[in-house]
Amino acid sequence: KARSGDLTHWQRWDAAYFLAVAMPLNVAFPLAVVLIYIGEVNYPASKMWSGSWFPNTPHGVVLYAGKWLGVALLTIGVFRATQLHVRIAARWRHLRGTPLRGAGGTGVHPATEKPTPLPP
Repeated sequence: KARSGDLTHWQRWDAAYFLAVAMPLNVAFPLAVVLIYIGEVNYPASKMWSGSWFPNTPHGVVLYAGKWLGVALLTIGVFRATQLHVRIAARWRHLRGTPLRGAGGTGVHPATEKPTPLPP
């Protein structure tokens, strides 16, 4: 309901796109570990690390970096899907006693122009 009204496609579905990109990035590294080290798929040649606790081969580093990029995108997607950033900002303004800039302190979210209920 927070994403209804006159919104662009990106404003309405941005969280879904962030989550859709985040999921394969989050799953790729653990899947590679399972396939290489448990399933022994091309095991000696496909090792992701040797003599270290940190991936130190090119594909291991790429998969590890992709995992953390996926975590960041997942966090952004969850915040946007739940509108948590709006709730945190509204609660912060409520506790600090500062009005919302541009909306006259009405607690209106700028993208949806709908009143955001202040948390208790």
